[in-house]
Amino acid sequence: MLRKTPILALVFFGASLQSCSLFRSDVNSENPAVAAQAQRVESLKSQVGDQERLVDDAKSRVDAEKDRLKALKYQLKGAQQNLKGRKLEAKS
Repeated sequence: MLRKTPILALVFFGASLQSCSLFRSDVNSENPAVAAQAQRVESLKSQVGDQERLVDDAKSRVDAEKDRLKALKYQLKGAQQNLKGRKLEAKS
């Protein structure tokens, strides 16, 4: 099973390169409609990649903010318990 994984990765990588080279040759096509559509495909691929990176970055920031919120809630709970304890101590 371990030996199949690198082979599959190479197959997918090769297919990806082949697809990429097909679009690149289409951009240079003598047919203006094909060339224009191939340029649109390349542009959209680039935009998708950019958007995926933005989403990944945003997810990372959201996760960090969630962690910060959780820590603040723990601190608040501890501070409230501490306050209760001090009030009881002051009454004694």
